[in-house]
Amino acid sequence: MRKSLVAQSIAVMFGGLGLAAAHAAVVGPAGAPAVDGVNAATVLEVNTDGIGHINIVPYYSVQNGNDTYINIVNTDTRNAKAVKVRFRSASNSDDVFDITVLMSPGDVWAAAITRGENGLPKLVTNDKSCTLPNNVSGASFVTARLNQALTDAQKATEVSEGYVEILNMADIPPVTTVDASSLFESIKHVSGVPRNCNSAAVNALFNDSTAYGPAGTSGTAQNKGLEVPTTGLMTNWTIINVPKASSYTGAATAVEAREAAGGTAGYGNIVLFPQAATPVTVANARLFTSDPLLRGGVADNSVAASGTPALPTAATSAVAPAQYDFPDLSTPYLNADLANLPDGVATRNQAGALTAALAVTSVTNEYVTDVGLLAKTDWIFSMPTRRYNVARWYEGGSPAGTGQNLYTNLTLDDTNAATAVVSNYFTPGNVTTTAGQICVTGISVAAGSTSGTGNRTGATTADREERFVSASTEFVISPGVPAAPLTFCGEVSVLTFNAAGQASALGAAVAKKDLTIPYSEGWVRLATPGLSGVGLPIIGSAVSELVNSAVAAGTAGNFGQTFPHRATRP
Repeated sequence: MRKSLVAQSIAVMFGGLGLAAAHAAVVGPAGAPAVDGVNAATVLEVNTDGIGHINIVPYYSVQNGNDTYINIVNTDTRNAKAVKVRFRSASNSDDVFDITVLMSPGDVWAAAITRGENGLPKLVTNDKSCTLPNNVSGASFVTARLNQALTDAQKATEVSEGYVEILNMADIPPVTTVDASSLFESIKHVSGVPRNCNSAAVNALFNDSTAYGPAGTSGTAQNKGLEVPTTGLMTNWTIINVPKASSYTGAATAVEAREAAGGTAGYGNIVLFPQAATPVTVANARLFTSDPLLRGGVADNSVAASGTPALPTAATSAVAPAQYDFPDLSTPYLNADLANLPDGVATRNQAGALTAALAVTSVTNEYVTDVGLLAKTDWIFSMPTRRYNVARWYEGGSPAGTGQNLYTNLTLDDTNAATAVVSNYFTPGNVTTTAGQICVTGISVAAGSTSGTGNRTGATTADREERFVSASTEFVISPGVPAAPLTFCGEVSVLTFNAAGQASALGAAVAKKDLTIPYSEGWVRLATPGLSGVGLPIIGSAVSELVNSAVAAGTAGNFGQTFPHRATRP
């Protein structure tokens, strides 16, 4: 079982606390919770205004001199929030670092990811907000979940790029009577500093909140100062390359749990799990995640590649789950799914609902590769819910990673099974592996319709003067053939323009694909229809590096641009 640096820190800090081995919980109120004017959420939707229950940063990097800065803001000025922050690697979404942040009302938690002396990324922060464990600054990313056949140098490269999951696990409402020993007052800032990050109320979070009930009832979530999670998180990210004097910035994709489609934000289930290395049985893990490697060899997992070794039995998982593995983005967040917890369906419903919220059928953006400006453009394609549909098991694979070892959930959306509208976004039909990375096939690069029907979903490429690339012109995936379908390898794939074999804007190394176009600047629309037109869960941006060589001596002439992808949805 993985014993991460974070888990070791917990063991040192709370060695005498006696962590209980109770089952972790997904908790919903039996009646109306104490949240004024907010109703139970029934759907998950992207909030284009950038505030939500869930934030997803599409890319972090410490490659090529990059540092990544992340600012999480609690825009809720009434409630504090218990927030899960998890970093996943770019190849196959393996967990490489996760912590809990306790944010007071109106709080900002800021941290940087930089390369440490040991070659691994490390988190650096001077932020005063309470975290679990208490001191996370300087902690290195963890490689225990990667393919152990890799060398240390290869593992360091693998964790140097990825994406970030940020999830409000529970609200921490103000207490009616000021009590300095309460959870809310412990983590609330006083003169810029939390009152007591080591209080008994904070330490109580290392035991499970297994029930919901009136304050004062033993063992309940409310008794610990927790309430159902509401919206309010926003996150900004910045990648800064000091040697090149360039930077790229963006806003995290925000997902809200809403009362109804297009409606106002609602409340979700309390999904606060102890930030501890306490083992979780596979039977219980099945209630909390749709990750095929944590659920064991149960009937709802299917082998995606012929000849792949069988998963462990239902009593054993490919990756030994622990409390710190939860929640993830597939942990049941909607109150209606509580009834489906026992059979493990709720996790697939959650993963399916979130994937549907993120799914797009085309992605459009600009590119510039003007040699006069030494211009470089990269597109970031992140698919943050793919792990909950398909995962790669390293056990039994060759060191070179040539084995498939792919496992998929048979269906992500059981709630629609009665109407035969079951959405499955990744199957053996559109997933394979290359050099140890999961790859998704079927991204169209051939020219689409540009007249008459006004098609907005077909693939199109043009320069800035309305000159379109057609299927008969030179449009090469390098290496590849004209008009060949793209295969995106890695969970975070970076597509470079006209940079075959050369350094790109981001200096990506884990999952990079080069695209050669006969124009130096213009725009591209890629078709991402997925299976039967359901789309693919893609988020990201285009980033461009430009150099003005005519600036005065001693003045930096490097500039960075960031444009979010535009998309069409099924």
